[in-house]
Amino acid sequence: MIPFGQILQRLRNEKRWSQSKLAEKLGLSASQVANYEMGRRLPSLQILIDMARILGVSTDYLLGVENETKQILDVSDLTSEEISSVSSVIDCFRKSHQK
Repeated sequence: MIPFGQILQRLRNEKRWSQSKLAEKLGLSASQVANYEMGRRLPSLQILIDMARILGVSTDYLLGVENETKQILDVSDLTSEEISSVSSVIDCFRKSHQK
């Protein structure tokens, strides 16, 4: 199992964010992010949830429980009609892959 800190650092680097940038998005200090990445501390449950949301992965992936990255889409700025349309398109793709 890959340590949490390494996963966090890799995801942050993939976004090309500094520790300060990630810290700003989380409302933390850069030293807190550094401590998480170096394995000196673990985040609270709420910070873990916020990290997963901001980094676009599941908490299971961030914790190293699941190996596959599942991208999480932020649809908070879409209307319910737009969300329904997106959901329909996804369903069509899933059905076409089942054949």
